[in-house]
Amino acid sequence: MPSVHRLRRRGVEFLPWGVAEARMVDKLLDPQPGEKLLEVGCSSGYRIEGYAGKGVEFWGVDADHEAIEVGKQRGSPVNLIEADAGNLPFADGFFDKVLCVHLLEHLPDPARAIGEMSRVLRCEGTAVIVVPCERIRGDTAFAGWLRFQNLHLHRFTPPQITSLLLPHFFIEKALFHTLIPGQFKKMPLDRTTLLYYLSLAMLFKLRKTW
Repeated sequence: MPSVHRLRRRGVEFLPWGVAEARMVDKLLDPQPGEKLLEVGCSSGYRIEGYAGKGVEFWGVDADHEAIEVGKQRGSPVNLIEADAGNLPFADGFFDKVLCVHLLEHLPDPARAIGEMSRVLRCEGTAVIVVPCERIRGDTAFAGWLRFQNLHLHRFTPPQITSLLLPHFFIEKALFHTLIPGQFKKMPLDRTTLLYYLSLAMLFKLRKTW
């Protein structure tokens, strides 16, 4: 049976929704030469390896020992570290940008992880966070049928995830990725609209303002 990190890689590389989401994440993150970038929940580092050669210094952390070892054995250019999202091994304000894609729903304490991402991000730094819209996807049930471990512990609505983000970040942009691959719609933060039930994911571009 494929491990979780291999399944995630396949989704990004081959599914049209995954490809479209990855492109939007790149657009929101917009890494620039000389910046320090961290991905929290990086798996084997495949997502941010695409920034190699662009003058970006990048680190990736993941609690999955196997995924980190796969990346190291592959010779990933990412500085891969096995670490918990709730206890990041970096100094305050070390990074210019932080990325976290489809991780928070797996964590027992997502609020702590969000706080840690804010801590290691410099003032005026950018964070991009993506979480799924569970109501339509049914990922948890499907993954349970396949007997994967570490299933989704949270099913965030827009107000729920917003309440976790606002103590740490200013929300610059919030988008739904709808069932149509590559179609992104502006997301209201204070209520759960019909579009939530017709979307696959919620994407946030955030700024640390203190």
